[in-house]
Amino acid sequence: MRTQITFITLIIAGTLLGTSCSKKNDGEPVVMVDEKNLTGCPLNADCQYLFTERADVNSGPGTFTTGSYRVFWNSTLIEGRSAVLYIKAPMAGNSFSLNQADVTSGKVELSRSCPACYFVASKIVDGYVKGINLTPDKPADQTKWIIEAQIIFDAVYGPSVKDTVSVKQYFYPNFVYN
Repeated sequence: MRTQITFITLIIAGTLLGTSCSKKNDGEPVVMVDEKNLTGCPLNADCQYLFTERADVNSGPGTFTTGSYRVFWNSTLIEGRSAVLYIKAPMAGNSFSLNQADVTSGKVELSRSCPACYFVASKIVDGYVKGINLTPDKPADQTKWIIEAQIIFDAVYGPSVKDTVSVKQYFYPNFVYN
């Protein structure tokens, strides 16, 4: 009898422990991004990794408006060509994860400016984005986020011409509160 009670107690304790580890204490899903193998800026390029809060991206490239997102952007400028990846993340929480449905529904946008960019029209067809606030105890204007994103594009017309944009880097605030 005592063995049965101990066995049942172990099963219940294991179940409780397993379910308690699947979420953070505040109910926020666990998001993992390691700080290894960060993407670098291409040679001779100027790169920025920034974010702002309570914003949205206007249809014109590079302009923001007041909105309900924490917008992260990675801009790369090299020899007259530029690319800016915009990520619209939720304002709540110290981590987030965007899946394929989020990515393809407009929460991720890419703006390119170059002579050959418009020869092949493309659209986002797959991808993911994960982000973690590495300094959650600091004020928002002093925080540091790590973002990992892999966005897959395909040609709108003609044969499939897939392209992948990958970013794994630290992002810093582009605003001042205090």
